[in-house]
Amino acid sequence: MPEDADHRLAQIIVDLVRLGRLLPPDDFADLVGAVSVEVETGLELVAERALRRWDGNVVTFPDRTLPGHVLRTPVG
Repeated sequence: MPEDADHRLAQIIVDLVRLGRLLPPDDFADLVGAVSVEVETGLELVAERALRRWDGNVVTFPDRTLPGHVLRTPVG
């Protein structure tokens, strides 16, 4: 599997180099800039997923572990 990903990445780089020879320099610079923005966005998503708490981040209020908290029965 990693070899397959390496091969695909190498193919993308080869294709970008070929495209760079065909496009005017300004157009190629714009294309590479757009690709780098997409890559950066993807890396940010990976970082966010790595930091995500799977158990949730909702805290009940009021916290029942606080001293002096009195449990009340619902009315009705």
